[in-house]
Order: sequence, then structure tokens, then C-alpha cells
Amino acid sequence: MALTGLVKIAGIRRTAEEDFANGKNAFGLDHTQARRHRLWRRHVVLAMATLAPLSVIASLDRRDRPAPVLHAGPTAEPPADFGQIALTVTEARRLFQLFIALMRDLPTAPAVRRITLRLQWSVWRRHHQARARWYHCRQHLTDLD
Repeated sequence: MALTGLVKIAGIRRTAEEDFANGKNAFGLDHTQARRHRLWRRHVVLAMATLAPLSVIASLDRRDRPAPVLHAGPTAEPPADFGQIALTVTEARRLFQLFIALMRDLPTAPAVRRITLRLQWSVWRRHHQARARWYHCRQHLTDLD
């Protein structure tokens, strides 16, 4: 297997760990003290039901967005555009909670302005994450040589 393939596989581990942490922390998967199976099952179903729509939103964004640019090797030059990391479940949850709070607490015009700013910030941050990923992977390839 090529060195680039090994770096890609190592990057998948972080995604799996984040998904498990999302289920536990963000959606309360581990916040139950149920003593009966029926109650535990009800809690798990409700936690997964809250996670499902945000997972669908994140997967649709991942499907519609081209993958970030990956490097060709340890000596590769940085591209002009690094691309953008797809929307994650955590980011979708954060934006959804923000939108609900802003629409509830503010008049429509100021809420729309703040939502627009938050969306722009999210896009900038995901561009920055793609750039950081590119340099991080390049550094790993350089360290392995």
C-alpha cells in the first residue's frame, strides 16, 4: 500500500472517534441511568432520532461538496485553493441551535444578518480546516521519509 493511502486510513480513525463522541456528548447517548431495558432502549432511540436529521444534512453536504485537495507527496507544492471540509454533524448541530435561538430571540432582519455572518464564518473555518489538513498530512509524509 502506498504511503499516501496509509495517511488517508489514519485520518479515518479521527472521524470515527468524533462520531462516537458526538453520540455521547452532543446527543446524550451516555446520559441515562435507566435500570430497565425498555427505558434504556427508549433513551437510545430518542438520542439516535435527534442525531439522524443532522447526519442526513451532513451527508448531503458531503455528497454535494467536492473533497478537499490532498497532496501528491511530501514535496508537493500547496494548491491555490485547498477546497472545503464538508459540514460535520457537530457543526450542523451548532448552526441549528444558533438559528433556533436567533429566530426565537431577535426580530427577523437582525436574526438573518447574524445567521448570514455565522454561515460565512462556518465556511471560512471549513476552508481553514482543509488547509490545515493538507499541511498536516504533508508533514506526516515528510516525517515518514
